[in-house]
Amino acid sequence: MEKINTCIGLILLISLGLFQEGCYSGRRIEENKKKVKILSESERNEYQYALTEATKQKIFGNFKEAIALYEKCIKVNELSDVAHYQIGGIKMIMGEYEDAKIHTKKAIEIGERNFWYMMQLAQLYNIESQIDSLRLTYEKIVQYWPERNEVKIDLARLLVEEGEYEKAMKILIGIESEKGISEPVSLLKEQIFVKTGRKDQAIEELKKLIELMPEEIRYMGILAELYNSMGKNREAEELYEKIFSIDPENPLALLSYSEFKREQGKKDEQFQILEKVYKTKTITLDQKLKILIDYLTDDREFENQKNEIKLLIDILLEDYPDNYKVRTAYADYLVKADKYEEALEEYEYVLNVEKGNYFIWEQTLYIENLLGNTENIYRKSGEALKYFPEKPILYLFRGNSAMWLEKNEEAVEILEKGLKRVKNNNPLKLQFYKYLAEACNSAGDNKKSDEYFELALDMDKNNLLLLNNYSYYLSIRDEKLDIAEKMSRKTIVAEPENSTYLDTYAWIMFKRGNYKKASEYIEKSIASGGGEEPEILEHYGDILEKLGKKKEAIKYWKLSLEKGNKGEEIVEKIRNAQENE
Repeated sequence: MEKINTCIGLILLISLGLFQEGCYSGRRIEENKKKVKILSESERNEYQYALTEATKQKIFGNFKEAIALYEKCIKVNELSDVAHYQIGGIKMIMGEYEDAKIHTKKAIEIGERNFWYMMQLAQLYNIESQIDSLRLTYEKIVQYWPERNEVKIDLARLLVEEGEYEKAMKILIGIESEKGISEPVSLLKEQIFVKTGRKDQAIEELKKLIELMPEEIRYMGILAELYNSMGKNREAEELYEKIFSIDPENPLALLSYSEFKREQGKKDEQFQILEKVYKTKTITLDQKLKILIDYLTDDREFENQKNEIKLLIDILLEDYPDNYKVRTAYADYLVKADKYEEALEEYEYVLNVEKGNYFIWEQTLYIENLLGNTENIYRKSGEALKYFPEKPILYLFRGNSAMWLEKNEEAVEILEKGLKRVKNNNPLKLQFYKYLAEACNSAGDNKKSDEYFELALDMDKNNLLLLNNYSYYLSIRDEKLDIAEKMSRKTIVAEPENSTYLDTYAWIMFKRGNYKKASEYIEKSIASGGGEEPEILEHYGDILEKLGKKKEAIKYWKLSLEKGNKGEEIVEKIRNAQENE
């Protein structure tokens, strides 16, 4: 749930109640008397000196020193509510919320009912989204200090967030009857009317604000957007015309108007307005980028308005040529447009400027992977790990690229480090198991390879690639051939025309001495496209030899060489077969 914005800023915590323990704001509740300890003159002097010095240290931002001095105050006078209050405020700034609450509650317990103490407690509950406690605290503050309308409004906002609209409305009507029409009250009432489907009453609430402040175009903009949501396009258009008659260049109104045109499907007009907005310096760069990101993350919008989006980016590139956020947005655009090489150049520029952005590293690595740049992946993932050693994805990139570069032992070490960093993410853990099974196999550690294959299959028992590779590696080693056959059988049942799976099954049959069945499945593999694979052709030659068909075996071995087989063993097979013909 979104936190409630309180009216009391942190500055109040260091500017109030600093020098006199009895200081408080608001109505005194006579029945709740402050607890006081009688101090000797020397104790009073020591206490006052420590309190004054603590306050100085707090103002200068020396929080540890300030806390030590406030604690000294408490040592001299354990009933110092102001010292507890100030420690609570410092602890809140430092993010130590539990300690902050303990000291703030102690200040409230010791002191007279003090508005600022109660507000500090409310602020702590708000920070930690402890909604029930926050509401109770607001209700107490309103009870003790009924003139504090800003707290009543915060309470009403909280009630709206909780869906208690009528209770919130009762508070707002009470404030309005006492103080008259005001922006925070009217806008919150309008929000309640919209949420409860009373849009006509929401319109009337906004009209009251506009009548009160006719030159405040922001209210007109809100009303125009409300009309738009209700399909009252004519009324909305009239309001926008009125806004632009007052301030034709108002960027926020122009943004609202562009969204209005978008809702109407008038894309050309929408982007004409946006172009005007992007050229103004009144709208911040972050606001412009937010609009851009909305288009970049909407696939349909991107495809329909690719050129217009590029025009907006060009305006930003002209105004902010070296801004890494703009260059990142441009890189994102290029990725969406399938211009990966250009996108990579932009991301690399960003990384030279801003190395602390994890998203950019990850996006760069994905593109390098897409382009098949293994050495770049290896190098960049290694560099990224210097900045983000806790990110498991980086270990995955580094380990996989190390494997492709035949750095198999290093790949195992890296991947196992990354695996330790995977928390509550089973799909990612499975990916690590797969890579580790392959890396351990390539490194010659068959025992660990099998363990990782088993772990992976425990998580995804029908993964065809895992079943195929594991069964093939077992067949190469002449181990657990019955288990290998069962796993391989699953793959060819699932994909009966997959040449790789058919080849694996054929090879297992070969290893089990069933050459006839091996021949049957290797022929199916070749018919399914395996005739272009040198390893499959070599397997066919091996099977033919066992069937006594040496001439045909030599033919397929030679064909395997032509397709790129560089193994020394196949040359020896051909030589031996030719000598024994």
